Amino acid sequence: MASSIQQFSSFLRDLQQLEKAPARSESSAASGTLILDAFLRHTDSSAGVVYFRERDSGFRLAARSACEAPELIDPDGPGSLLQVSSFPEVAELAFVSLLHPSPSILVPLRNTREQLGFVALTDSAGNGGRDEGELELIRLGAAYASTVLTNQRLTHEMREGDFQLKYRLWELESLYDIGLSIASTLNMDELAEEILVRTVSLINARRAALYLREGSRFILYRSFGEVRPEFLDRELDADLASRLLNDSSPVTFDSDTDCIFPGCGSLIALPIRGNNDVIGVIAAADRETRDGGLGAFEENDLRLLSLFGSQVAIALENARLHRQALEKQAMERDLELAATIQRDILPKKTPAVAGFDLAAVARPARQVGGDYHGFVERDGSLIVCVADVAGKSMPAALLVSALHAALQLLFAEGRELAEIATELNRHIHRWSAENKFITMVLASFDREDETIRYVNAGHNPAYILIGDRMEQVNSHGLPIGIMPNSRYSTQTRPFPTGSTFVVYSDGITEAENLAGEEFENPRLEAILTSNLSATARQLAEAITREVDAFVGEAPQKDDQTLLIVKSV
Repeated sequence: MASSIQQFSSFLRDLQQLEKAPARSESSAASGTLILDAFLRHTDSSAGVVYFRERDSGFRLAARSACEAPELIDPDGPGSLLQVSSFPEVAELAFVSLLHPSPSILVPLRNTREQLGFVALTDSAGNGGRDEGELELIRLGAAYASTVLTNQRLTHEMREGDFQLKYRLWELESLYDIGLSIASTLNMDELAEEILVRTVSLINARRAALYLREGSRFILYRSFGEVRPEFLDRELDADLASRLLNDSSPVTFDSDTDCIFPGCGSLIALPIRGNNDVIGVIAAADRETRDGGLGAFEENDLRLLSLFGSQVAIALENARLHRQALEKQAMERDLELAATIQRDILPKKTPAVAGFDLAAVARPARQVGGDYHGFVERDGSLIVCVADVAGKSMPAALLVSALHAALQLLFAEGRELAEIATELNRHIHRWSAENKFITMVLASFDREDETIRYVNAGHNPAYILIGDRMEQVNSHGLPIGIMPNSRYSTQTRPFPTGSTFVVYSDGITEAENLAGEEFENPRLEAILTSNLSATARQLAEAITREVDAFVGEAPQKDDQTLLIVKSV
């Protein structure tokens, strides 16, 4: 980076000799020679020509080196030169056949209003190959030479008419072009480079730096030249710091003041103000004068930088919003992936198990949820699980994945329900965060013995419906993951043919309506007692229908899971 900056600075110093030429030098051999010499000296070129446009007679030869070229070129021939705004395909321009040796690249010299001329170069190797670094150097050199030539034309026009009006127009056009260039750059690193290049070119500074604000600090993001990264945070005078934060105008520092740039002769710093506050600072140092020396920044430099700062603020805000949009898209992709994984974890459909009528409902409050349910057939028995992980969204979904994996391994080992709950508790407590836990109901149904064996670890009370009787299955242990040494026991109850088991997550009983009222257990119990003869699916639909009617237009705040087992 340092060598590139030095090469660019040396190139500019050579081109700055144009500024010493008299007005109207854009049509003289002296200006053409200066431009051509600078390009040949700083690029891999062995020959070249410079043409300047004359308003009435086309393009006239201004300088040449090791090349044969005609004095005058018609601008309106095939591949019109008047339309060239970037590096064209040289072969498409008819006049190239008049130049010997043939050029490998044509560099337009133009401003926003008109074509000023062009530089044609032949590379030393003769194969037309130039790397991107050299091409960028050529672009910057052409832009600077075009600016100088435009300035010289404006100087001549000042003697003939109202210079101030035309100069202001040129400034606005330049700033407009700059604004378009940086506003279209959404990558923050590329934008920072562009801002510094434009700053240096706009006010003839030798060094520049861009600081971006993060909280109460200013962080150095990019710089041209040596810089003190923490100057704005730790070394800047309190009064000057206050001016930077509270004013929208540039702040200048004299040579007696400590400087962002070590050993600088003059410094200008511009606060970049966003919608509500200062979001960064552009600093520049060492304004180069026409004679190659260093001078103080002038009033016009401050005015130009202020106008430029408004465009920078918009560009930085656009880049920030673009970066946030990309981060949001990445997060949404991650959430979608997590949702896909979770959909694969949860049963895709209710299994068909001989002797049992099953129904399940799972409605996450967000894209991914913290509720879990599953079915396992083992040794002629049906095992069901409903669990509720503390929290929501991605953290809860990750713990659900860990729960699913651990349960599958423990089920495969053929362990008894209490052992599964105890081992699962040790695993979750060891590997999850301190504030994460799981409430869970494990239940095993034996069709031959007509019994239900269960563990309720801190979960809501489940219900058993036998005939016209309703029983609660209350918690008899701490939630999974609370205490490392918790041990759980299995309880057994009768579960004859025709009995129904209902287990749910708290998203059902704690569902709120717009008035903030919760659905609560009495409403659920009323539905159960009035649907004793319903099938599992009918009962599930009755419960969800009543919950939805109660909630109305209120948003769903928690995951809702419902699992029903009916012995038939």
